[in-house]
Amino acid sequence: MIRLLQLGFFVIFISSFSQIQKEDFSNIEEVNKFKIPDSLKEISFEDLENRFYQDSLGIHEVLYSKTYIKKGFDRKDSLEMAKGYYLLSIISKDSLLLSFLNKGIELSKKNPTKDKEYPAILYYNKGDFYFDNANYKEALNNYFISFNLTKDNNPLLAYNSKFNIGLLKSRIGKHKEALDIFKEFYDYVLSERSEYPKEYFHKLIPLLSLSDTYTKLSKLDTATTINKEGIKISLLNNDNDMYYYFVMNEGVNLFFKKQYNKSRDSLKKALPNLIKLEDQSNILFCRLYLGKSYFELGKKEKAILQFKEIDSLFRDFKDVFPEIRLGYKTLINYYKEKNDKENQLLYLDKLIIVDSILSSNYKYINDRIIKDFETKNLVIEKEKIISNLNQSNSLKSTSIISLVAILIILSLVLIFNYRKRKNYKRKFEQLINPKGTNEKDPKLENEKPSLTYLSEDILNTIKKGLQQFKYNKEYLNKNTSISNLAKSIDTNSKYLSVFINQYEQKKFTDYINDLRIEYTIEKLKSDKMFRKYTIKAIAETVGFSNPVSFSQAFYKKTSIKPSYFIKKLESSVK
Repeated sequence: MIRLLQLGFFVIFISSFSQIQKEDFSNIEEVNKFKIPDSLKEISFEDLENRFYQDSLGIHEVLYSKTYIKKGFDRKDSLEMAKGYYLLSIISKDSLLLSFLNKGIELSKKNPTKDKEYPAILYYNKGDFYFDNANYKEALNNYFISFNLTKDNNPLLAYNSKFNIGLLKSRIGKHKEALDIFKEFYDYVLSERSEYPKEYFHKLIPLLSLSDTYTKLSKLDTATTINKEGIKISLLNNDNDMYYYFVMNEGVNLFFKKQYNKSRDSLKKALPNLIKLEDQSNILFCRLYLGKSYFELGKKEKAILQFKEIDSLFRDFKDVFPEIRLGYKTLINYYKEKNDKENQLLYLDKLIIVDSILSSNYKYINDRIIKDFETKNLVIEKEKIISNLNQSNSLKSTSIISLVAILIILSLVLIFNYRKRKNYKRKFEQLINPKGTNEKDPKLENEKPSLTYLSEDILNTIKKGLQQFKYNKEYLNKNTSISNLAKSIDTNSKYLSVFINQYEQKKFTDYINDLRIEYTIEKLKSDKMFRKYTIKAIAETVGFSNPVSFSQAFYKKTSIKPSYFIKKLESSVK
């Protein structure tokens, strides 16, 4: 639940907030100048850290983390300073985030005693930073360092690092190396020594990576066996999301088995759920192989529609994967057969853009990926088409139009992506770091009730009952109803409904849902294992009957989807 701020401390914070924000903590001189508020001078490192993570409003996070660093500085404790910089990095972004992580690493190395978390967790978060920014080489390097530092004393962080290394190796085409990592991770999850909870979905995560890798290694029957196992476990646990991921994997696997009708059916079945989850990467992947299946079945027009949809999604998606080239190559050949030089040129230009991104993001394997259609050859073909267009159509200069079109498209892409990212980030930051205290006027405690037709005894009974109801987190029970709640607090449904409408200004269902969502947000922020749950598992844990009603309630309360919130938390609160 959201913690209320004490007025005195809030005044102290406001008075020093402008000072804190102006300070640059990337150098020791600024740390030395920082003044710890009197109210925090006697607070221990442990209490500071607890307050940092419990600050649900995010207003004091900067103060706590900088105070943590300053205390470490005053005591000449480099490890505690490193921990403070880790806290500061969590609430920072872009180059500042990287600067604080590097500072923490530098200080950790000065610590004479070996710590099982530092600097390993700092390297791990650097890996996440580079992964999010599509710098896979640096992400890989930092995950390797994190793994090497923790393999003997911190198995959970070590296996997390190694699993991410496997994902990166798979992404850059080193599937055999990735397979060994996923097998080892899977064996660990099933072992008695595993620190992961014995939940079914921890088994499904490595199974999904294994099936995808076996498909990429052309071990198609093995992939099918794993996909069937994943589907079986998902159905037994009523996990629709994981079920459809395995359906998608098998759909791709069936394409390589040349069972195009079955491949098409499986991919069409999985696609709506991917769209619901807003999983852009897998939406692109699913549409690519759906289009390829249509193409092999001779349904070119349907295939082209899928590839065009991929192109429209590409404008909104930050990164691309190597296989996306296949869609653009098909579009180019399709319009080449139709002698439609304008569209042929359009998709040639887009493929050149894609290749430039791939060349940067996947330079380890770029030569192998595009050896059959190198960018320099695309440029030559583009120039030939422009020449032909100029000769056949004297009324317009296609080269100029194409150039302008490309510039417009790129500009629109940049503007759209910028606005979308900015809007979503703003909503996320408002949720984690809202301005103000989010305190309501505490009518339940301080004001006389305006419901004069309810006796004082009835009002007090309802107040105390609701306080106990919230304290015991009974709202997490999915069978909670106004009738059984009224009965449990010794009143009737009508009185309870009127009371909640008056004092909370909500319907009963919204009142219960908001309590559940507030609990969910705090649980996701504080419990890293809870963030690994599926949306369905989270929904059931906090009392919702299905993931759809949970997602709707979450969006109504926060204006962002739970999947986006979890993804952002994973990238900023490791």
